[in-house]
Order: sequence, then structure tokens, then C-alpha cells
Amino acid sequence: MISFIIFSLKSFGRIIVLNIDNGNSNGSLFQMNDNVVIGDKIRFTNNFNFAINQQNNSFISGPEGNIPINIQPGSYYEFELTSDTQTMFTFVHMNMVQNKYYNSRINLTFSALGVNETLGKTSEKLMIFPNPCTDVLHMKSGDNMQHISLFDANGRLLFDKKTVNSKDNNKDNINMSAYTRGRYFLRIKNSDGSYSKANVIKK
Repeated sequence: MISFIIFSLKSFGRIIVLNIDNGNSNGSLFQMNDNVVIGDKIRFTNNFNFAINQQNNSFISGPEGNIPINIQPGSYYEFELTSDTQTMFTFVHMNMVQNKYYNSRINLTFSALGVNETLGKTSEKLMIFPNPCTDVLHMKSGDNMQHISLFDANGRLLFDKKTVNSKDNNKDNINMSAYTRGRYFLRIKNSDGSYSKANVIKK
């Protein structure tokens, strides 16, 4: 039997918005900087009143080359960060007729994952490492762990374990080697009834 849990997809990362028009039509470079983690998304937004695409010299330049786009007015192209090598993206539109050149860039600094957001007591700390992981994911909690659950990005329960009652039950691990590359959601019930959660990245 497959169990499901419903939670917001925002649990897996934030969305950072980069507009194409930042008042820099003279070709000067608009830049913004942000701290991110794998699983965050960059939303390249068309705030013009016309479509931008390859036909009118519009594209996104990233670490792996140019990304072709076709973005309608008020819409966007969203890109999920899957590697800490994706540190810079440039959003470009060249209006040859009006002699206007828009050049907007976002510089990204990846934060180390490990200590994540918790629910319940503010004194709780859940450490998970390594994250991203390839095989064994280790967990260490500031409280004794009572129940460990792992869900995929669609909310499917993949791993479910009730831990043995012990005064020193604040460490455990999950073998992630059989799971595909992507994002997962870890939820831990602590012995005092509170919950801790963390986003997990499988490489």
C-alpha cells in the first residue's frame, strides 16, 4: 500500500525572480546576487508587453550554454538548480529596431545543506549529512527520534521506520543508493511529539 502526504511544493525550495527589464535598456549590466541551495528555482520573467524568443534575439545564458526561450508577456521560464556549478545566469533581449539591449544577470552562491528548518520547539536542531548524498544519508537530532519518514517530490512515502525507544536514540541513517536522482522530503517525529523536517538531495 502506498501512502501519501500532502505538503506545499514550496517546501522544496524558494523561487528567485529575475525580470528581463530592469530599466537598463542602454545595454548596461543589471546584476543581482543571491544565496541558494540545490532545489531552488530561478524564474526568468518577461515584464515586457510583447513576447520574447529566439526570433527577437532573446535567450538565457547559463553555465551549460544558451537556453532557447519563448516567453509570453507577463509569463516566465523557470529553471531548477540541480548542481552547485550553476552559479551565474544572464537574461538577454536585443531589440535591434529600437537599438535597445537588455542584459540582466543573477550571481548565485550555494549554501551548505545540513542544518535545516524544523517544526516544533525552536531549540531542536536536525543535522543531515552528506547533503547532497549518493548512498547513505546520516541524521543527528537534538532530540530522540521516534519515527522517520522519507517522501519523494510527489508526496509518495518511500521509507518509514519507527525507532526503538532509547535515551540515546538521536542518530540514524537511510540508504539512498536505490533512489533516483532528485529531491526528497525527510520528516522525523521526535520523542516529545514535535516534528523536524529537511529537504534531501540525491545526486
